Amino acid sequence: MNSPTPKDLNSMSFTEWLKIQVENEKYWFHRIELAPGIVTPGWSDPKEDKLPYFGLPEDMTGMRVLDIGTAEGFFSFEAERRGAKEVVAIDSFPDSVRRFNIGRAAFNSKATAHLCNVYDISRKTFGTFDLVLFFGVLYHLRHPLLALEKIFDVCTGTLLMQTATHEVPGNEDVSLAKFNPGWMASGKQGELQDPTIFWLPNCTCVKLMVQAMEFQNVEVLSTIPGAVLRAESPTKAPGIAPDQTKAPWS
Repeated sequence: MNSPTPKDLNSMSFTEWLKIQVENEKYWFHRIELAPGIVTPGWSDPKEDKLPYFGLPEDMTGMRVLDIGTAEGFFSFEAERRGAKEVVAIDSFPDSVRRFNIGRAAFNSKATAHLCNVYDISRKTFGTFDLVLFFGVLYHLRHPLLALEKIFDVCTGTLLMQTATHEVPGNEDVSLAKFNPGWMASGKQGELQDPTIFWLPNCTCVKLMVQAMEFQNVEVLSTIPGAVLRAESPTKAPGIAPDQTKAPWS
C-alpha cells in the first residue's frame, strides 16, 4: 500500500492512518495490539511468550526505565502502562525506531526511542535508571561483557535481562558458552536466517557474567524462554535524567 497523500490525510481518521502505517511496514517482530482491530503482524507475541516470565514489576509508578533493544517497543509501552514516569528506549536498527514511533502515536505515548546500541550508553548521555530492561540482546553482541559494563554504569536500581542460551546436558552447573560465527535459524518456526547471533551462554554462564560486573542478588527467574535474570545495583539510588546543560562529551 502506498503512503497517503496530504489530501488523503485530511480526509482520513487516525485509525485509518494507523492501519496504513502498519500495512506499509514489510517486517514486524513484535505482535502488538495498537488499537481495536489493528494488531501488528509480528512473529513474536511478547504478551503471551515473554511477559509472564520476564519479571516486570506490576507497579512501576515513578520509575525511570531504559529499554535496550526495544524493537517495536512492546516493553517500553508496557512499562509506561504500569506507571513508569519516563521510558527511554534504544535500538540499533533504524526500521525498529520507525515502527516504535508508529506505536508511540497509537498509544499517545511519551516514551522515546533513540537510534544507538548498548555500547553507546553512558551516564552523561542517558543518565541513570531505576530499571533497565535488557531482553533478547546479549546473544546478538560481539562484546557481551562490555555491554554489561555499560549497563552497570547507568543502572542504579534493578536489571532485568533475558538471553537465548545453549545448555549441554549433564553440564548445566558448568559455565559454558557456544560461539556461533555464522547464520542461525530464527523466527517462529526457524524460517528466518539471523546473522547476528554470536554468543549462546548457558544459564550458569549468564549468572556469573552478571555477578562479575558486581551486580548483587543475582537471581534466575525463569528458563522460559532462554535465561531470565534479575539483579540489583550495589549503589541504590533514584534514576536521574542527564544534565542537559552539559555536553555529553565534556
